[in-house]
Amino acid sequence: MLIMCAAFPAWLAAQQQTSYNKKGDDAMKRQDYSDAKMWYEEGVAQCDAYSIEQLTTIWKNNARMRPSMRSLMNKCLNCLNVKATERDTVAVTQLITYYQEGIGTPKNQELAAYWTDQLETIRRQEQSMEAYAPASQDVRERMRFFIGYTFSPTAPFGINFGGVGSRLGWFARFKTNLSFQNYETGKSIADFTQQASYEYIDKQANTFAATAGMVVKCAPWLYTSVGLGYGKHELIYQYRTYSYDDFNQVAEVWCRQDDDSFKGVAADLDLMVRLGSFYVSAGCNTVNFKYVDLNAGLGFFF
Repeated sequence: MLIMCAAFPAWLAAQQQTSYNKKGDDAMKRQDYSDAKMWYEEGVAQCDAYSIEQLTTIWKNNARMRPSMRSLMNKCLNCLNVKATERDTVAVTQLITYYQEGIGTPKNQELAAYWTDQLETIRRQEQSMEAYAPASQDVRERMRFFIGYTFSPTAPFGINFGGVGSRLGWFARFKTNLSFQNYETGKSIADFTQQASYEYIDKQANTFAATAGMVVKCAPWLYTSVGLGYGKHELIYQYRTYSYDDFNQVAEVWCRQDDDSFKGVAADLDLMVRLGSFYVSAGCNTVNFKYVDLNAGLGFFF
């Protein structure tokens, strides 16, 4: 009850302030400017910016009412001076008009020029503050996530996803060529076939890599990422063999070339260029720091 009793006067005052502007607007619609002036005058006691703006409009558009409004407009002028000292740019703009046109006071071009300079100074200072604002806003910038398709010449099927905040982020990437061909192991086919002749048919690779790492935001549109993980690149050859004892005994075999096959640490280094909600990327990857391939990708932020 005590809280309600304390809050009621403030609520009632707010309703009254809303009421006088509303009634003034109704009078303006009827073009009853004398009645409108009476209602807006209540707002001037509170230095109500809307009331002052409406009274200024009446003064400009109704020359016949100006003699009866001089004292009232002088009160408006006093309110604008108070607001102008508080760096209210709307009030400063109105104040310049008052001194230029002689509203509520004799014309005074010197004071109009003074407040024009003050207005320009305030706006320059605000622009200077806005120039530094992004640095503080970046700290609170929410993390934006991304997902996309990634590929390389030897691993054309891949997915890339992650998130990035104001400066740093993360990513995870997996790619493969979807080849899981079984094979024999050796430096050449002669290592495991001594009783047959053979001919080369084809070659392919078993490739996959899984990496994860950090994303760095270099510019609003440019990111770089570096990651580590595990990968494998096995180069395998297909041969057809013919038995020395019976040339009709034909078999086909896959064998891995150890000198050209690598597995172990996988590393990625990429640049991402953001185009609105989409991105394209390019870079390189390595397996065991012996085999190097190119990366590319495209996707979108959400």
